[in-house]
Amino acid sequence: MGLSSRRRVIGWIGAAGVLVSTGAAVAGTGHSHAAPNGGQIRDIGAYEVELVAKGADLVLYLVDAQEKKVDAAGFSAKALVLAKGNEQKTVALAPAGDNRLSGRMDFTVEGKLRATVTLTAPSGEAGKGRFSLDAAR
Repeated sequence: MGLSSRRRVIGWIGAAGVLVSTGAAVAGTGHSHAAPNGGQIRDIGAYEVELVAKGADLVLYLVDAQEKKVDAAGFSAKALVLAKGNEQKTVALAPAGDNRLSGRMDFTVEGKLRATVTLTAPSGEAGKGRFSLDAAR
């Protein structure tokens, strides 16, 4: 095999690796079921979370890998939200009973609600998830 052919094969292998790793990353965020509360679902650490926006309220629902409710007591979260005028605002989400964390936005959002949520479990930070959803106003 000549040098040109070897380079071409190496390039194909590299491109295939990128496609496979990209597919795996996308598959990790996709879900085969609808969001039960009408929000958007993401995996954050060991948890599957659903962010819902209704009016000025943000609610984060927690379930485990088997989709069983996780008691929200001991958890907290912060949502960094893109507000009107591209301002970044932080909303603290606190336990609100059952498997819910909730907080209130005291600002206006234009168009879709875009937020990065940092979830903290009783044992420490669980991870982050990015959301882009329609806010029911």
